Amino acid sequence: MTRTSHPTTVGHQLWGRLDPLLFGLVATTLTLVAVQFALAGLGAFTMNENPATATHHAYGPHMVVGLIIAALTVLILAVSLASRAARRHRRTLGLAATLAGLALIVEPLLGEGGTRVPFLGALHALNGLIICALTGWLLSETGRRRAAAKRSHR
Repeated sequence: MTRTSHPTTVGHQLWGRLDPLLFGLVATTLTLVAVQFALAGLGAFTMNENPATATHHAYGPHMVVGLIIAALTVLILAVSLASRAARRHRRTLGLAATLAGLALIVEPLLGEGGTRVPFLGALHALNGLIICALTGWLLSETGRRRAAAKRSHR
Protein backbone atom coordinates (compact mmCIF):
# COMPACT_ATOMS: atom_id res chain seq x y z
CA MET A 1 0.00 0.00 0.00
CA THR A 2 1.29 3.41 -0.86
CA ARG A 3 0.58 6.63 0.91
CA THR A 4 -0.12 9.84 -0.87
CA SER A 5 0.55 13.26 0.48
CA HIS A 6 -1.98 14.89 -1.80
CA PRO A 7 -3.29 18.12 -0.16
CA THR A 8 -6.91 17.09 -0.72
CA THR A 9 -6.38 13.94 1.34
CA VAL A 10 -4.83 15.91 4.17
CA GLY A 11 -7.70 18.41 4.04
CA HIS A 12 -10.29 15.63 4.23
CA GLN A 13 -8.45 14.03 7.17
CA LEU A 14 -8.46 17.36 9.01
CA TRP A 15 -12.14 17.81 8.23
CA GLY A 16 -12.82 14.27 9.38
CA ARG A 17 -11.23 14.91 12.75
CA LEU A 18 -12.51 18.38 13.58
CA ASP A 19 -16.01 18.43 12.09
CA PRO A 20 -17.37 15.64 14.35
CA LEU A 21 -15.70 17.34 17.32
CA LEU A 22 -17.36 20.63 16.43
CA PHE A 23 -20.71 18.89 16.00
CA GLY A 24 -20.35 17.21 19.41
CA LEU A 25 -19.38 20.45 21.15
CA VAL A 26 -22.31 22.33 19.63
CA ALA A 27 -24.79 19.53 20.46
CA THR A 28 -23.53 19.43 24.05
CA THR A 29 -23.81 23.20 24.32
CA LEU A 30 -27.37 23.18 23.00
CA THR A 31 -28.32 20.53 25.56
CA LEU A 32 -26.76 22.57 28.37
CA VAL A 33 -28.60 25.70 27.21
CA ALA A 34 -31.88 23.80 27.65
CA VAL A 35 -30.73 22.67 31.10
CA GLN A 36 -29.81 26.28 31.84
CA PHE A 37 -33.38 27.46 31.31
CA ALA A 38 -34.66 24.72 33.60
CA LEU A 39 -32.14 25.70 36.29
CA ALA A 40 -33.18 29.36 36.03
CA GLY A 41 -36.79 28.34 36.57
CA LEU A 42 -35.80 26.12 39.48
CA GLY A 43 -33.90 29.01 41.04
CA ALA A 44 -36.82 31.39 40.61
CA PHE A 45 -39.35 29.02 42.13
CA THR A 46 -36.98 28.05 44.95
CA MET A 47 -36.69 31.73 45.86
CA ASN A 48 -40.50 32.10 45.70
CA GLU A 49 -41.00 29.16 48.08
CA ASN A 50 -38.50 30.34 50.70
CA PRO A 51 -38.16 34.14 50.44
CA ALA A 52 -36.69 34.36 53.96
CA THR A 53 -33.73 32.20 52.98
CA ALA A 54 -33.52 33.30 49.35
CA THR A 55 -29.98 34.08 48.30
CA HIS A 56 -27.80 33.65 45.23
CA HIS A 57 -27.54 30.00 46.27
CA ALA A 58 -30.85 29.33 44.53
CA TYR A 59 -29.13 30.25 41.26
CA GLY A 60 -25.81 28.54 42.06
CA PRO A 61 -26.27 25.63 39.62
CA HIS A 62 -27.50 28.07 36.95
CA MET A 63 -24.31 30.11 37.35
CA VAL A 64 -22.07 27.02 37.17
CA VAL A 65 -23.73 25.73 33.99
CA GLY A 66 -23.42 29.25 32.55
CA LEU A 67 -19.65 29.10 33.06
CA ILE A 68 -19.51 25.69 31.39
CA ILE A 69 -21.52 27.00 28.43
CA ALA A 70 -19.17 29.99 28.12
CA ALA A 71 -16.14 27.68 28.13
CA LEU A 72 -17.75 25.44 25.50
CA THR A 73 -18.42 28.42 23.23
CA VAL A 74 -14.73 29.33 23.39
CA LEU A 75 -13.87 25.74 22.41
CA ILE A 76 -16.42 25.91 19.58
CA LEU A 77 -14.79 29.08 18.29
CA ALA A 78 -11.31 27.55 18.55
CA VAL A 79 -12.33 24.37 16.69
CA SER A 80 -14.12 26.47 14.05
CA LEU A 81 -10.96 28.50 13.51
CA ALA A 82 -8.83 25.34 13.35
CA SER A 83 -11.12 23.53 10.91
CA ARG A 84 -10.42 24.16 7.25
CA ALA A 85 -14.00 23.29 6.36
CA ALA A 86 -15.45 25.68 8.95
CA ARG A 87 -13.08 28.47 7.92
CA ARG A 88 -14.37 28.18 4.36
CA HIS A 89 -17.92 28.83 5.58
CA ARG A 90 -18.09 32.39 6.89
CA ARG A 91 -21.52 31.75 8.36
CA THR A 92 -20.09 29.02 10.60
CA LEU A 93 -17.30 31.30 11.79
CA GLY A 94 -19.70 34.20 12.28
CA LEU A 95 -22.09 32.06 14.30
CA ALA A 96 -19.27 30.66 16.44
CA ALA A 97 -17.80 34.11 17.13
CA THR A 98 -21.19 35.66 17.90
CA LEU A 99 -22.09 32.76 20.16
CA ALA A 100 -18.82 33.08 22.08
CA GLY A 101 -19.25 36.84 22.49
CA LEU A 102 -22.82 36.58 23.72
CA ALA A 103 -22.15 33.69 26.12
CA LEU A 104 -18.77 34.83 27.41
CA ILE A 105 -19.24 38.59 27.67
CA VAL A 106 -22.84 39.77 27.27
CA GLU A 107 -24.69 37.09 29.26
CA PRO A 108 -22.65 37.43 32.50
CA LEU A 109 -22.85 41.24 32.34
CA LEU A 110 -26.62 41.16 31.90
CA GLY A 111 -27.02 38.55 34.63
CA GLU A 112 -25.02 40.56 37.13
CA GLY A 113 -26.69 43.81 36.09
CA GLY A 114 -30.08 42.16 36.44
CA THR A 115 -29.56 41.78 40.18
CA ARG A 116 -29.70 45.59 40.41
CA VAL A 117 -31.78 46.59 37.38
CA PRO A 118 -34.65 44.18 36.59
CA PHE A 119 -34.77 45.29 32.94
CA LEU A 120 -31.22 43.95 32.48
CA GLY A 121 -32.39 40.67 34.00
CA ALA A 122 -35.08 40.50 31.33
CA LEU A 123 -32.43 41.12 28.66
CA HIS A 124 -30.36 38.33 30.27
CA ALA A 125 -33.23 35.91 29.57
CA LEU A 126 -33.72 37.21 26.01
CA ASN A 127 -30.01 36.91 25.33
CA GLY A 128 -30.26 33.31 26.54
CA LEU A 129 -32.95 32.68 23.93
CA ILE A 130 -30.71 34.21 21.26
CA ILE A 131 -27.84 31.96 22.40
CA CYS A 132 -30.19 28.98 22.14
CA ALA A 133 -31.25 29.93 18.61
CA LEU A 134 -27.68 30.58 17.43
CA THR A 135 -26.51 27.28 18.89
CA GLY A 136 -29.31 25.45 17.07
CA TRP A 137 -28.45 27.23 13.84
CA LEU A 138 -24.76 26.35 14.23
CA LEU A 139 -25.70 22.72 14.92
CA SER A 140 -27.75 22.70 11.72
CA GLU A 141 -24.90 24.25 9.69
CA THR A 142 -22.36 21.79 11.06
CA GLY A 143 -24.71 18.87 10.43
CA ARG A 144 -25.22 19.94 6.82
CA ARG A 145 -21.46 20.21 6.27
CA ARG A 146 -20.90 16.76 7.80
CA ALA A 147 -23.62 15.25 5.61
CA ALA A 148 -22.13 16.87 2.49
CA ALA A 149 -18.67 15.53 3.41
CA LYS A 150 -20.04 12.01 3.83
CA ARG A 151 -21.78 12.22 0.45
CA SER A 152 -18.59 13.41 -1.28
CA HIS A 153 -16.55 10.52 0.19
CA ARG A 154 -18.84 7.83 -1.26
